[in-house]
Amino acid sequence: MKLVMSAGYVLCLCMYTLFQIRHLWGSNEKREASIYALVMTVAAVIGAILIAGVELPSLVVPYKFLFEPLGKMMLSP
Repeated sequence: MKLVMSAGYVLCLCMYTLFQIRHLWGSNEKREASIYALVMTVAAVIGAILIAGVELPSLVVPYKFLFEPLGKMMLSP
């Protein structure tokens, strides 16, 4: 079911995005259209991942691997 919901979300977002890009492209705002397409692509990917319920690692994990040994070394007697 989550796959169907993710696919429906991406499909609706793509249709809306294409409509907006065609409008921007037609009014000679090509740079804005390309930036809009990039932002909406990122939003579609992140939204589909969140709807599917995929657990993404936290941004803290690399820092934990880096600083945890230092902290243990400093706190050990």
